[in-house]
Amino acid sequence: MTSLRLKAAFTGLAAAALLLVGALPAQAQSPQEDRKTTYKITPYVISDPALIADPEKLVEEVTKRGDLDRLGIKPSTSAGPSQMTKNAALAADPASYVVDSSRFPNGRIPADIYDYTNWEECGANSDAASQDAGWIKNRYSYCQKHLLFMPAFECGLFPPQCKITGVYSSTNTLIGYGKVGGHEDHPNFRWADFRLKVENIVTTGPFAGSGADMSAAIECEGTYTDEDSNLNDDHACYAHENEETEKTINEWRVNDEAYFDIASQAISSDPLWGEQIATGVFHIEYEFDLPWYFQIIDTESPEGGMRFDSAWYLQSHKLGSVFDRAVPGMSYTKSDAQVAGVATHLEEARANPGATMPTQADKHLAGGTPGDPIHRLAQAKGEKQGFRYDENRRIVRNYCATKAMQDLKATLPVNQGPYDCDEYPMASTYEGAGRHLFPDEPYGGAQYERHYSARWVNSEVNQEAGRRLGRWYDVDRLLDQDAFHIPIR
Repeated sequence: MTSLRLKAAFTGLAAAALLLVGALPAQAQSPQEDRKTTYKITPYVISDPALIADPEKLVEEVTKRGDLDRLGIKPSTSAGPSQMTKNAALAADPASYVVDSSRFPNGRIPADIYDYTNWEECGANSDAASQDAGWIKNRYSYCQKHLLFMPAFECGLFPPQCKITGVYSSTNTLIGYGKVGGHEDHPNFRWADFRLKVENIVTTGPFAGSGADMSAAIECEGTYTDEDSNLNDDHACYAHENEETEKTINEWRVNDEAYFDIASQAISSDPLWGEQIATGVFHIEYEFDLPWYFQIIDTESPEGGMRFDSAWYLQSHKLGSVFDRAVPGMSYTKSDAQVAGVATHLEEARANPGATMPTQADKHLAGGTPGDPIHRLAQAKGEKQGFRYDENRRIVRNYCATKAMQDLKATLPVNQGPYDCDEYPMASTYEGAGRHLFPDEPYGGAQYERHYSARWVNSEVNQEAGRRLGRWYDVDRLLDQDAFHIPIR
């Protein structure tokens, strides 16, 4: 960026000037030159829950040492936020979210499909929101908190030393809102919007003067996943009508919010054009214009991820946008009588696969955690998916008709029936019972024969669990091959 080139040029000139002055005899240094000072500003964009809650620790550190290196924090740049060299150990599982199946009783669409977060709820989840990845409440709701921190140093050439003279800091929270349906101005375009709140603004020293401006703009870079797409990647994800907000620091204090939106171009939702999946990486770009500092300072917030699709085979909405950096999950609860039998089946089968029917050595049943997911098989997408779904059902149906399974059914209490033969993983997944028949397709292979569990479950319980699962697929926009997990509570 231009500001980075200016900074590099300024740094080079300053270094050259120091070398030149150092080479001059002492008498050539005038009293005016002795008093000459410049300012140096080092921006930081920090995502760390403890430091966001205690910015005074940063002030103490830069006052003592001149930087945050001892805390493992590097300055931010126009290319990204501060690198944290002392990050916590990586979690065992990837990020995920979970909604309970009770949100979809009888397979109904919830009155509010979004269940967006708000400022208060985001604050209550500050530990997760204050990580680079942010907190993804659900498929449509994202929140990220970060600290903008900029110490200003007054530097003298003679002697060549710097001292801190003031700081700017603020706690910034970005909330994102995924959408279903097209943009009101472009019905085929997918879109999302965002709100930024800039709070706890502290300005001391030169930052406290009038005339300092801060602008915040959303940027998004995207690609279409279909290599044969006729659409330009420049239009896969881009800032739409509300791209930038610029205010003085004092105006941010009075009105601490800004609004942005992004969009993704698409043709009509139709099998002819495919799902038209686009992925985007978004962030907020900050620029500071300070009257006492000759160059513009720019830096970025942590990145977030978004997926746009026009999946015609989803039932309720044919296009939409979701936050895709968390593995979706829907739970079944054992205390929920309407799905209790299925919940118990899944929990016991995954805990002890060797005891399930059909018997098979080294059987593994995935789907219990986000790190060991299963994958949606959308039978309505095309003939290939429909055929694989039918094969999953055929394998289980034939097994449940065997003498062993029928004899087992005969021992069950009549007053707790009628019974369905429940299967796990479900027929609507690529890990379903027929996966061994598809060695050259995703998640298939001969080694997976009999890697499923079949159990007799009350018919209404089994069918209610299926209705809820199907509606969750639809509402949360799980596309063909999307990973998900089914925890049991």
